[in-house]
Amino acid sequence: MSKQVHFTCTSGDLSCSAQRAWDKVCFYEHIEIQPSLLLRTVLPVPQRTSGAYRAVGDISRCMYSDGGYLTKQIRQIASGRRIDFDIVEQSIRYATRILLKGGTIQIEPREDGTCSVHMLTRYELRGAARFIPRFFIDHVISAMHRIVITDMQARLAPQSSTAPSAIECRSAA
Repeated sequence: MSKQVHFTCTSGDLSCSAQRAWDKVCFYEHIEIQPSLLLRTVLPVPQRTSGAYRAVGDISRCMYSDGGYLTKQIRQIASGRRIDFDIVEQSIRYATRILLKGGTIQIEPREDGTCSVHMLTRYELRGAARFIPRFFIDHVISAMHRIVITDMQARLAPQSSTAPSAIECRSAA
């Protein structure tokens, strides 16, 4: 059985300050946008989060639509810029085959007062999941990242802005 950890990274531009984006990042499971029917069919949808996620060692639990959950523990934090977390417990659909290991969310400020957000998810494939094409798994994970980033864009955009921001997807082994 392979113990290779894979990752998927997705980036997007936000038309707000890095601090406003950071305040939203800490509550990123609280999305208002409804995922597509395809994504809701493939993945459970976040419902609510409890716990703390502001300091190293803090633990939070996100409950999902399938009755499962992910428990995250903050491993490292650079306030206003970057948060690294490990998944310490999980029971969501596919958890025994696609083991989520953790992730990183990073905010990069720009000179013009806007910023970009980068979301990275680490995962390990087990059993039969090792035979699922990685591009499919990476596409699904990136789709969830895009929903979170799109929600951030909508909720953090200035009232007068109607132009959509770019979202870039990258995957790597």
